[in-house]
Amino acid sequence: MPKVQRERDPLLNSSPKSSGGSAPPSEIMPDRHVSLSQLSTLLGRDRNTIARWPDKGCPFIQRADKDSNIPWIFDVAAVVKWLEDQATDKALAKYESAEGNATEADGKRRKAVAAGIREEIALLKDLKAVVPVDYVLTSISKDYAEIKSIIMKIPDIIAANVDSAIAAHVRRVADKQIRDVMNTLQVKITASDEE
Repeated sequence: MPKVQRERDPLLNSSPKSSGGSAPPSEIMPDRHVSLSQLSTLLGRDRNTIARWPDKGCPFIQRADKDSNIPWIFDVAAVVKWLEDQATDKALAKYESAEGNATEADGKRRKAVAAGIREEIALLKDLKAVVPVDYVLTSISKDYAEIKSIIMKIPDIIAANVDSAIAAHVRRVADKQIRDVMNTLQVKITASDEE
């Protein structure tokens, strides 16, 4: 591009003004309306890509017509706003459907998290950090049966160590007391199992 044409085009002329800094936007671009080429330069996008945007809803001031030699005219601020809206919509679409529900990707993510939790629990079981409830209940029931069997022998042991005249009476009293306690304990264990 010849230097003279470059100096006249405010979008292509980025040389600093005499003040030592860049010119304010109002001096570089006094009007927000730009051509397709200028918009392409401003946004760093290919002209053909930008030419397809109006078909996707991008706002424009004037549609090009090659036969009449009419160029595209765009409002830079409106185009930038449209691009921001497109990016926002695209980002939101990753997380929810049009109805606002969780997307399939979100469902897959949740399913993967649940699978991870299940694997972690299985690993903890393998490391014996977590014990299955059925295993604990079976162990407690087995221990309870063994303890009950030993405790139920206590009346006979007591009766053998007292005077034979009262041994039968002592055995009946001790047996009744132990059975009452064991029945109460059995009800408590059964009630705990149901909770």
